[in-house]
Amino acid sequence: MSIRFTIQNTPTKATKESDGTIIRYSGIAEPFRRTSSRLAEKKAEDANGRPIFRFTTGLDENRVDFYPWYNSEEKKEIKKQIKELTPVISAFYGGDKVLADDNQYFWAKDRTVAQITVTNETNEMFFDTKNPNHALLYLSLIAGAYEDTIAPTYDWAQDKQRQHYVALSTDVIFEEEDEITRSDAHGALAHLRKDAGNESLFILAWCLQIDTNGFGGFFRNTAPKEIINSHIKFIDGKLVTKKKRNTPAQFIEYAEKWDAQQTRASLYIEAYVKAGEYYSFINQREKKYVTADGTVLGNTVVEAVASLQKPKFQQDLEKLRDQVEAKWKE
Repeated sequence: MSIRFTIQNTPTKATKESDGTIIRYSGIAEPFRRTSSRLAEKKAEDANGRPIFRFTTGLDENRVDFYPWYNSEEKKEIKKQIKELTPVISAFYGGDKVLADDNQYFWAKDRTVAQITVTNETNEMFFDTKNPNHALLYLSLIAGAYEDTIAPTYDWAQDKQRQHYVALSTDVIFEEEDEITRSDAHGALAHLRKDAGNESLFILAWCLQIDTNGFGGFFRNTAPKEIINSHIKFIDGKLVTKKKRNTPAQFIEYAEKWDAQQTRASLYIEAYVKAGEYYSFINQREKKYVTADGTVLGNTVVEAVASLQKPKFQQDLEKLRDQVEAKWKE
């Protein structure tokens, strides 16, 4: 089975005002061209005292166990991929001797494998491991051969502040037909930022982003720029979600709820419910949302929000609101 992948930019494209002015710190605005050389480490010296290097090829199964950016299950899968792809790569490039990890002529002198260059247009290119040269590139990238510039995963890119990362086709959520929706979502974000203010962005962040991996919560004193950038990443699908979903469409839906007079209050309640669960003021017992006082709110967040909108749950709502707001002000 072939694997399709891209090299994506970790920062998103910069967003613009209606007059074309670029919003500072909102993403990539200037043209760039970045070149990275294949990673190598000195392993010995020859008889003349010249260094012998071992290059990161991505073809050594034994090295996979030392890839810190993957978990144990992912490492098993990568070992399978190496077994499957290596024979084709070897045949294409001229045999195992050529691919030896100390063959400096091949790994350091052949520029097609010694270096990689990334530009503004690279993230629009798809690679496929059915092509032997793409297969070698894929195994090299996920092995960290160009890790100073291109991280093997998005999480690693975020953690180590790398400018680019490898994205599999299954990670690239947005097809061409989704670009209009994504553009509309960025427009909705710009509208909220300019016309609705920081409060809207704060509440929507708790409603939308709590289901993303690595969510650390926001506070009332969190810098607006940080929340805006997190919304940009959410819209662009760069915050990994626990469930696959159309994040641009979802953002538009919630932005419209904020703008509508009759639905804005429900967003506050939803934010309180999700934050309440995050802070353990609400727990799930037997698949039901239950307050610390034992009040059953329903089986889902939607049901919990609907319950808290009823007059008989007024005291529960007020207590939950006070608890959550107190945490947000810390």
